[in-house]
Amino acid sequence: MTTSDGGGTAFYRTLGILRGYAGRAARALGRPGVREAAARALLLGAAAILLGIAAASRFILNSEKDSVIGDLATRTAVFAKSAGAAMFPRTSLFEIHFLVNTMMLDRALDYAGVMDREGLIVSHSDPELIGARDLSPEARAAGSAGVPLTQSHRDPSGAEYYYFSHPVIVGTKRLGTAVTGVSSKTLRKATAPLRQKLVIIFLASLAAVPLLLQMLALFRGERRISALRSAMMHTVSHEFNNAITVLDASLFLLKESEPPDPPESRRQLYDTLQFELRSLSRYVKNILNEARMESGRLKLQMGRLVLRDLVYKLVASMKPLMIQKGLSFYMDAPEAPVEVSADMEAISLVISNLIGNAVKYTPERGTISVRMAEDGKGCLNFLVENSGAGIRPEEIGKLKLEFYRTKDAKASASGFGLGLRISNELLQLHGSELGIKSEPGKSSTFYFSLPIADREAGPAECPNYPERS
Repeated sequence: MTTSDGGGTAFYRTLGILRGYAGRAARALGRPGVREAAARALLLGAAAILLGIAAASRFILNSEKDSVIGDLATRTAVFAKSAGAAMFPRTSLFEIHFLVNTMMLDRALDYAGVMDREGLIVSHSDPELIGARDLSPEARAAGSAGVPLTQSHRDPSGAEYYYFSHPVIVGTKRLGTAVTGVSSKTLRKATAPLRQKLVIIFLASLAAVPLLLQMLALFRGERRISALRSAMMHTVSHEFNNAITVLDASLFLLKESEPPDPPESRRQLYDTLQFELRSLSRYVKNILNEARMESGRLKLQMGRLVLRDLVYKLVASMKPLMIQKGLSFYMDAPEAPVEVSADMEAISLVISNLIGNAVKYTPERGTISVRMAEDGKGCLNFLVENSGAGIRPEEIGKLKLEFYRTKDAKASASGFGLGLRISNELLQLHGSELGIKSEPGKSSTFYFSLPIADREAGPAECPNYPERS
């Protein structure tokens, strides 16, 4: 189905851009080196988070402590107002003692008391102090001050205390002073629940560090294995290339030594050998590109190329085997040359893989069709369709996986099952993707799109959608 309205075009372009970014991110994360760097970044991030949690915990605890101190100062002010009612017009010791005992129900307090204007203790949470005079510097400062005070001091044992005082005033007359006190030990008890929660959060975050260290060690090991694998692939590919070069030269010498008009069977034999040599060469290129992509060393050399001319050359090299198998070949391409923006070597390998697979897996007297057409949106669509056993729906997604081959493919021809995976990854580097459709028992279709040079469409705007092809 083709969408002609501007909204549909914008939707496809936006979706294509998002898929392009997602594909590039997925390919990057698929490399061992990138995964190792990501694990290292996560480890550093976890360390930063732990330091942040520690700093934030200190700030939160100090804020909680200040909040408790502020709340106690407010409670002392309320205590002073209630004491004023108990001391005017005449002092009621019962009410004052009741107020002091009520204040001590707050576990955050260590003591509470009421002094008269002369500094004599009228009531106190410690009964032995009632009737005595508090001669401490804090009591003298509280008695002479006309405003609420919050003072800190240390007792003879070195424990830190906070001393809260508020004048008891009725009207304009000062009757005495209400005081409360709390130690740093009691404050720690008041903030203990919050401290426990912060410790749990810190330990939970700390528990992620060993896991990240293990991940980092695994990724480092994977990178070493990947490097060894890439080196092995390069060595094997080099040896294969040497053998292919020797075989190709030997085949050329054999053909040159033939009489002017060799039998048809011998010509077909040479054509078959030539096709198999090209197939083997293509396998080697697939393996080399797999190693380069895995190590992140594959770099595209983008340029302008006429896809139609490239397809003509590749099809010409496979024509003898098509004739030998009695295959019908059809090609529908634009009459005028259409240039696309792509890497010449990469796209040549993609098309060679797709057409080569079609020739290899199409049964005798089958049909192969290649179509190229502009989509009207700045992209050139390429499609290869071949008759045959087709592909079951549950196997289509697996074809882009490494070394996967369908049961029918294994039965009909030899191969490594790497070509479609490499083709898809090379197309993803172009912002496109390999599309696959099939009707089991009838045909298989492989397709992709590339941006036309000098058109408005960008690489990420030419992905494949079955409904657009």
